[in-house]
Amino acid sequence: MDPLQAMTIPESKKKFMSQLAHDFRAAISYVSFYPINSSFVTQAIQKLHKDFQKVLHSVNPLYIHVQDDKLYANDYLLSPLDDLLSLFKDQDLQGVEITKDITLTELTAWLQVITFPFEENKEKFQHQDKTNIRPLTGTVQMQEPSKAETMSLRIADSAATLMQSTPVSEEPMDRNRHALLSFVAEAWQFSQLQRKTLGSSPEMTHLLETFDQMFNRLLERMERSSPDFSNISTWFKNPTGDFMAEGATSSMYSLLEIAMENGWPSVLFDPATEGLVSDCLAYWVERGRQDLVEKTVFSLADGLRGNPLERQLALTHLMDARPWVKNAKVVEKVLDQLNFLIASEVYPGTYQSALLLAWDLVEAAMDLKKEQPVLTLLATLHFQADEDIASFPECSSIARHWLYERSTPELIRRLVDCAHHAGKLNHFPLLGEMAAPLLLEDYFGSTPAQKLEALNLLYEIRESVRSVLVEMLASVEEEKVWQLLPLLDRCGLDAPLALQLSSWVGKGTPQLKQALLDLFDKIHQSVGGLALRPALLDGSTAIAVKAAGLMGQLQFPGGTAILLKAVQMRAERFPENEDWITAVCFSLGELGQKEAIDFLGQVVTKKASKKSVYSSHTRLQALKALAKIHRPEAMRFLQDARKEENAELREAVEKLLQEKIPEKFTNEKN
Repeated sequence: MDPLQAMTIPESKKKFMSQLAHDFRAAISYVSFYPINSSFVTQAIQKLHKDFQKVLHSVNPLYIHVQDDKLYANDYLLSPLDDLLSLFKDQDLQGVEITKDITLTELTAWLQVITFPFEENKEKFQHQDKTNIRPLTGTVQMQEPSKAETMSLRIADSAATLMQSTPVSEEPMDRNRHALLSFVAEAWQFSQLQRKTLGSSPEMTHLLETFDQMFNRLLERMERSSPDFSNISTWFKNPTGDFMAEGATSSMYSLLEIAMENGWPSVLFDPATEGLVSDCLAYWVERGRQDLVEKTVFSLADGLRGNPLERQLALTHLMDARPWVKNAKVVEKVLDQLNFLIASEVYPGTYQSALLLAWDLVEAAMDLKKEQPVLTLLATLHFQADEDIASFPECSSIARHWLYERSTPELIRRLVDCAHHAGKLNHFPLLGEMAAPLLLEDYFGSTPAQKLEALNLLYEIRESVRSVLVEMLASVEEEKVWQLLPLLDRCGLDAPLALQLSSWVGKGTPQLKQALLDLFDKIHQSVGGLALRPALLDGSTAIAVKAAGLMGQLQFPGGTAILLKAVQMRAERFPENEDWITAVCFSLGELGQKEAIDFLGQVVTKKASKKSVYSSHTRLQALKALAKIHRPEAMRFLQDARKEENAELREAVEKLLQEKIPEKFTNEKN
């Protein structure tokens, strides 16, 4: 099969192709996330359809195809369209051919099929007249331009170079021409102000109609005054959405420039300026007119606080082209206003558009060291992710979608660094959830010096880190557990993590068991008692004694019942060990529960086991434990111990009674 012959993308259209790629990505995102009949999905597809019409006016057909694992439109690399490339690969498509007469209905149906390739969508698409968008049936080959086409391109490029090399300021504008343009620009400004106040009184409708007639007459006279103004008149008379005559858009640059120089920003919110404003911004950037760029973008940013139409138009202009993204002051201004809009917007379509633009500016803002608006955006999304606080029903799901689905690993790491340096990382728990697995992966692959720094970062998101560790411990080898000990020491324990560690306390090597018990002792959290239960029945007496003593030191709430049960079970399985009983008595005293009194009394009276006699040391430990339990029953054992034959014990009991008993136990009796 012969390869398909494709035209090269003209130089005049290449700057626009990046905008087409951006709108294509937005349309796929909206279609994949929202119902096809939602307003902002419709707007996104309409915008993409206009983009295709502009390109197809010069290049027909347009082949969007996969080549060398990359996506191209004819010979132009569509770098931002990774989502579409993945969809093509998933559906084993080489690409699609799009021809000039593609309709909005065809494009909508095809986007549904490519995004959700279900049978019902395929059937719906098959019933459309789909001759203007169809799968590729062969490879794409770029055709060589003819000599006439080559000469035409050279002339166009030379003209463009000449225009770019001659700043507007170097061509003195004729005074009459400038005066007329200023007059038209002011009238345009006044026209938009009139429309803005249309509903203020019944008379305004008639006044607006009258002014429109006057404005049209002004344009007609302007057109008759000089051929240079004919394209300006054409631009105003051209129906919105139709193709402009050649040169009509560029002829408006001077008019918009005068409007912005004179502080007449209402012209920016004329619906007809869609596309014009972004072209002007690019034009001014090329000519070094940063003053005009800043004025225009600042006015658009202020429009984000205007009425719904102004907000939508401002978002459209700001999303179209962003030659200002390297200007720190402008990016900060736009992102600040977007944050205000996102925090207060109640219309899902506008909210989603604002969030899309803000998200695209996040990395630019961090590159420019403007972290505060980025943190404000994060805080807003965390706030709105709570369904009880969301300003409209879909708000919570949209906020969570952008946080979880639109955050790449690299972006998450950058957001973490940004929040960490601001001392606010612990303010963003959802960011912590996303970052914990990535940061742990970085931690295990880092050098010893880097690990020390990483521990401080992980400490700030310790709750999320502990959740990840619970899953990790279920399937790791013992060598990995050893690597986790410094991390556990820094981030502490919670109940699920302690329960997961209990399995290693039971099945680990003696060295690991001892290391874990030392760790629990160092961390000194009561929840660590959950991990001690297997160690109480360990075959190693040293491990069991250590665990029994820790139960009381950690003040584990359920420790008394666990210790008493362990005493009974060890008596059945192992030879009796007095060090073990001594440690149990110590912890029972530290826990101070009345349930321990009977057992401690039996140790004191030598009835706790078959052993005929406990040593004075063990019995003394039981007496000390009884002295810490503020109950009358404990007091009786201490009083009886005064009659003990062992002089050392009698002396110790008297000392305990003098130090502990008189005040506290008398009060309890009363």
